Amino acid sequence: MDTDWRNYPFRLVHNDSALDFPAAEGEHTDQESDTWFIAGELTGATGRSFAFLTIFNKNRPGGTVVADFYTMSLFDCDTGDYGTYTDYDMPPKNMQPDARPKMSMADGYLDIRYESSAGPVAWTTCRDDDGELRPYTYRVSLRGVDQGGQSMELDLTVTPTRAPVPVGADACNGKISCFGQPDTYSYFQTGMAMSGTLRWGELSEEVSGSAGHVDRQWFPKYVGGGGTGGDPRARSHEWRTINLDNGVDMSIWRQFDRTDGNALQPFTGVTVSYPDPAMAPECAEDVEVTVRSYVRWPDAIRPLLKPLASARFMPDRHRLRCASLQLDLTGEPLVAAPAHGLPIEYMEGPYRYRGTLRGEPVSGFAFYERSLALYRDWELIDVLAAAVENLSPAEQQVVDQVRPLVAAGDRSEARKVLQTMPAGLPSDRVDCREIVEALTEALAVDS
Repeated sequence: MDTDWRNYPFRLVHNDSALDFPAAEGEHTDQESDTWFIAGELTGATGRSFAFLTIFNKNRPGGTVVADFYTMSLFDCDTGDYGTYTDYDMPPKNMQPDARPKMSMADGYLDIRYESSAGPVAWTTCRDDDGELRPYTYRVSLRGVDQGGQSMELDLTVTPTRAPVPVGADACNGKISCFGQPDTYSYFQTGMAMSGTLRWGELSEEVSGSAGHVDRQWFPKYVGGGGTGGDPRARSHEWRTINLDNGVDMSIWRQFDRTDGNALQPFTGVTVSYPDPAMAPECAEDVEVTVRSYVRWPDAIRPLLKPLASARFMPDRHRLRCASLQLDLTGEPLVAAPAHGLPIEYMEGPYRYRGTLRGEPVSGFAFYERSLALYRDWELIDVLAAAVENLSPAEQQVVDQVRPLVAAGDRSEARKVLQTMPAGLPSDRVDCREIVEALTEALAVDS
């Protein structure tokens, strides 16, 4: 093993060969779920600002059933528009005798290919003139068709300039609990040097960028329910990767048990990567998030599995704090409600963070991912409270009266009080009316 991460082979964690490179980048044939993720910020030759993400997800429930998917999304950070595309390889279509999996993966190094309906896509490790792998140097070729019918294409050369970082740093060494599975492996890599071509409908731009990340997880059991008794919505999460302007990069996880009042679950914490190679990555678990607004799931994007309610709301603007790191950031979306057609509710899009780290002002680009879709009466109280926070005391008083009634299970009385919410909510507060309607509906059913 080489001690320099820039060379293969390289061992990230000294006592765990599961995080040896380049094998860690390739398929893990003994794991039922394997996920490859890459995202970043891109600037066009004309100065326009874009972002992208892609997910290659291998799933083998029971070790033999093929349930894979590929997702691609482009974001226009100047206009707030985005396009999303997901292609599935799922039963029963792929269970015919002559069926072949759409996705192929290499064991031992990174070479992923997927035959999507929009065309072949790939994420592969480059090779030198002698055919040897060029460490951490990739070609990414993505295709898709957005929800408006426009074609999307992205061809990039990508080279992370920072060493891989195990999630949880030396506190976890990349082996964490994730979605109810305690033996999940995860690492990330940042400092992305990216260049290539973006095409979206009639738009064509030469693009380049440096903010972004590669992320990897692999799970012993099917990630769609292998650790939750088969219920893919029994756990939810938030995940942020933030690239700050002082060179500090952060991967921040929060996980929730939906069957236990959305109680925080491990692994919840922040993993910090520093620009100085002499500074070891750091882990802190005292992460606090205060949600300041929520966004409704858009009806135009449908998850693969049937929704549990017609109206679902996801966390949006928020304040993030970590006392041990002296971190205090406020996050604002660059794209509103970036929903994607994954198996369950899943939003992810570009964000801007501003605040302080150890007393110094910082700002940065980020991707914020969440699957915490709120629809139950006691959850919608928090959604409504955030929506009326800056309105009149009358609206806030209604929320204060409804909350204890919901907690006590007195839904009939809660509905009566909710009907006293002022009817003349400002026209720019349509979200308030939608939340009131959703809460009224939730109070009428067993949640």
